[in-house]
Amino acid sequence: MSVHPDFQAILDMVNSLPATDYSRPPLELAQEMRSAPVRIPPLPNAVAVEVRKVSGSDGHAIPVRIYRPESPAPHAVLVSMHGGGWVRGSLDGDEFRSHFMAHESGCAVVSVDYRLAPEHPYPAALNDCLAVIEWVAREAAALGFDKQRIGVAGDSAGANLATAVALKLRDGSGPLLKCQILVYPVCDHDFDRPSYLANAEGKLLTRQFMMWCWDQYAGGADRNLPYLSPLRAGDLSGMPPTLLLTAEYDPLRDEGEAYARALQQAGNLVKAERLDGMVHPFQSLAPQHPCSIESFKAAASFAKAHLNPT
Repeated sequence: MSVHPDFQAILDMVNSLPATDYSRPPLELAQEMRSAPVRIPPLPNAVAVEVRKVSGSDGHAIPVRIYRPESPAPHAVLVSMHGGGWVRGSLDGDEFRSHFMAHESGCAVVSVDYRLAPEHPYPAALNDCLAVIEWVAREAAALGFDKQRIGVAGDSAGANLATAVALKLRDGSGPLLKCQILVYPVCDHDFDRPSYLANAEGKLLTRQFMMWCWDQYAGGADRNLPYLSPLRAGDLSGMPPTLLLTAEYDPLRDEGEAYARALQQAGNLVKAERLDGMVHPFQSLAPQHPCSIESFKAAASFAKAHLNPT
């Protein structure tokens, strides 16, 4: 099918704006992107919100926002990583999804304000997300969480961080995750997949922007590392149950769907769905749109089934 008409109208407006000049200094460009205002739509009421700071691996403070449902503690908890190509995004940008997920799933949500590139290239963001997961598990009793029921979630670059955290924890001695929810994830650095070429321009997320984002985040690191490109992992066994959503008109579609297949082939439980007519990143682009709400409900249902079973 063609792009959903509501999203095509948004694309038409965005495509009428001047093209981004990627020859400008990366930090200047990233800071300009971050200056765009974040509009938070009306939120469900029955969620308590708390702001904390978690100590990172080098002693820096990582801001987190905790969303608690009305149900009695201890709560299962979903640690959420926002999108933004590793170069932008914030707790505010993750507000609607986190609020919705806590309200619908009955799980607490901890949203992570990880450090951004280019000031902080790989593995800074990943280390921050790991530090928060470890804090959640270590302080679970004091926080009113159940350390046996922890999952991760993210969209786009945040989904890349979420599944990289899952891989890191599987490979180390961290808490065993009960699920991962990945929405149009970054899984690889191959910019010549059919979905990249077919949706290179005009669909909001462009091929050139993703190449630029990879340059800022990966820096001089080996992009084949599984914690950067999880699709390149030699062993994907032992990963948590996964919900993976892709969008039809998204450069990242093919790598996300290839990752879902690879997880399945490695023996993991995977539920994968392509959202027809959707573009990247439809959830944050129009969080109150019926298509976005349905995807949030699917994620909340998956989280409830694996973290908060009745």
